[in-house]
Amino acid sequence: MNHIHSRSAGGLAVVAAAVLALMASQAQASTIKPYFEFKKPKMITIEGDLSLDTNGKSAPVFNVASPYVRGFEGISQYDGASFGRNFIPPDTIGAVGATQYMETTNGSYAVFDKLTGNRTSLVSDVGFWAAAGQTGTNGDSRVMYNAAANRWVVVAFGANAKDLQIAVSDTSNALGGWKSTKFEGYAGFGFGATADYPTLAMDTNAVYIGTNNFAPQTSGGANSFRGTTMNVIPLNSLFNGVAPTTTNMAQIVTPYTGSPGDLDRSFAPQGVNTTSASSTGTVIGASLFNFDSLGYRVNGLSAGSAAGASTSAVSYLGQASFVSPGAARQPSVAVPANRRIVDALDERVSSSVYEANGRIYMVNTVDPTGDGLDEARVRYTVLDATTLAILSEGDIGQAGYDYYQGSIAVNSFGEVVIGYNRSGLDAATGKISFMGQSFATGVSGELVARSGELLLKESLTDDYHNGSLFGQVNAGRQRWGDYSQVSVDPTDPHQFYLIGEFAREYNNAAGGHPGGSGASRWGTWIAVIDASVVAVPEPSTYGMMFFGLGFLGLMARRRRLAADASQA
Repeated sequence: MNHIHSRSAGGLAVVAAAVLALMASQAQASTIKPYFEFKKPKMITIEGDLSLDTNGKSAPVFNVASPYVRGFEGISQYDGASFGRNFIPPDTIGAVGATQYMETTNGSYAVFDKLTGNRTSLVSDVGFWAAAGQTGTNGDSRVMYNAAANRWVVVAFGANAKDLQIAVSDTSNALGGWKSTKFEGYAGFGFGATADYPTLAMDTNAVYIGTNNFAPQTSGGANSFRGTTMNVIPLNSLFNGVAPTTTNMAQIVTPYTGSPGDLDRSFAPQGVNTTSASSTGTVIGASLFNFDSLGYRVNGLSAGSAAGASTSAVSYLGQASFVSPGAARQPSVAVPANRRIVDALDERVSSSVYEANGRIYMVNTVDPTGDGLDEARVRYTVLDATTLAILSEGDIGQAGYDYYQGSIAVNSFGEVVIGYNRSGLDAATGKISFMGQSFATGVSGELVARSGELLLKESLTDDYHNGSLFGQVNAGRQRWGDYSQVSVDPTDPHQFYLIGEFAREYNNAAGGHPGGSGASRWGTWIAVIDASVVAVPEPSTYGMMFFGLGFLGLMARRRRLAADASQA
């Protein structure tokens, strides 16, 4: 079982000298972290990338009296390739609706019956947007279901990556009609501008789409980071019964120039999802300059207008000390050079953030300092929704394994489910696996384990490398993710739907793809966890958790730090 290194507000020792050092680390720098970079999906072409998913290797899962209720395969790379849309990485994401589960990836979109897992639709991403009224797309899709409006919302790049397009379903049926609109996500540059890594969130007032902005310094040059934008669209502008519009949208731009006075408005800003009528337009993201996350508010909103919207000063969260994770390990018995090549991304908040019962829940991927392991961990953080003070946090992981690409959701009962990938060097258990756990929220905001660690889907190979030929060393960094998702069933809030990536079979004759000569390809897996089912952890798991509490209780806690005068 895995370690859960937990930290709560009342259980941490605060060492004065360490606090002073950590406060000094918050001094604003002029240069962003070097790994916050432009990561556009890559199109590949290798013979044999055809949709031949008939080998039975990914049969659906149905369990009785288990927290892991069912699981079924989503879109694979072979599906996208059948449309000539063959991308790395998939940008895995999906959402559950009234009767369906909808998935979007780079290359293709699909709809499933949420109870049986039967796929009822598979279309190319270009085909989906054409039917919704747009011409072309460049990936980076996200999808959510709004239960109050009974509508689906999809966001993606336009044909030009400086543009973003939004599609809204006519009804709760994802197989019905859709209408769309498009807007310029990053304006002002005629050559190669990109509104990159668009995030998506909804509360009772607005839809929030955050972007990282990139553009070359000169025509034909390499992309460089230029700042972020938070696009705030009144909810009524999208769910108006006619067609979505951005007429009343506010675009809050925070430029980055490399000057010491540049504001720290986070990398990959992610709005907070909530159904609370008192929602305050909270945004969470990774600090551009410091090893921490931060939050701020979008003020001046209503359901009908974002005119005059502005942002508050930044509050650093004060997360326990970490650095950015390195590449993730896998056994790679056949090719030793491939044992640490899987990109675990970085500490950005790569998936949705949720608020419930006055608390905000988030996860990100970190390498905790002080443990000496140099391994990736999925860190959960629970915040007070009013003050943004940390109520509890913890790292999911155990020695010998990397944990990454986490996602989280919470229901109105305070039940929480976290999904993530795990991999390591161990030949028996080290394949990249899609995992999940369920928790209850304690009275102080701490997460109390309910299910223990659940194996949802194990990869079919121990040597994932993509975009190069079988038997050869991987070509370049192996993109993974770039995100996963957990969503709450609107008709049964105890059931959580998780989606994540796994490594599929080799693209060659041995893998069932005659004529193929490539290495492994990606697949996606959709799993359902019932958070109301309690599975008592093994005794050894309790020991691991207590060890984590004692060890990490010695680490200093950074408290919320207000932005300096230049950020006010």
